[in-house]
Amino acid sequence: MFLSSMFDWNDRCSVLTPRTEEELVTNTLTLELSAQLKRAEKMQRERLAECKRLKQGVDYSWLMAQPKHGFVIPQGEQLELQGLCAKVKPSQCGPFILRYRPVIRIPA
Repeated sequence: MFLSSMFDWNDRCSVLTPRTEEELVTNTLTLELSAQLKRAEKMQRERLAECKRLKQGVDYSWLMAQPKHGFVIPQGEQLELQGLCAKVKPSQCGPFILRYRPVIRIPA
C-alpha cells in the first residue's frame, strides 16, 4: 500500500486507454515476429558454438558470456510491417500465426 500511494500507481493504472482491434492485432503479430527472430538467433548461436567446439575438441563455452546482439528491423521496414499487420482482421490473427510459424521455422 505504501509504495502505491507514494508513486500514485493507483491513479495511473485506473486510467488505461482502450486499444483498437487494429492495435491489438499489430502488437500480437509484432510480438510473434520478435519471438521467432530471437529463437532463430539463439539457434544460430548454438550451432556456431557447436561447430567451434567440434573444431577445437574442447568445450570452453562455460567461460564465455553469450553476446546479446540481436537483429534489429530497420525503422522503415518496421513501419511497413505494422501497416501490413493492421490490415489483418482480428478473426484472422490466430490462423495467420498458425500459418506463419511453420514458414519461419529454421531447420535444426
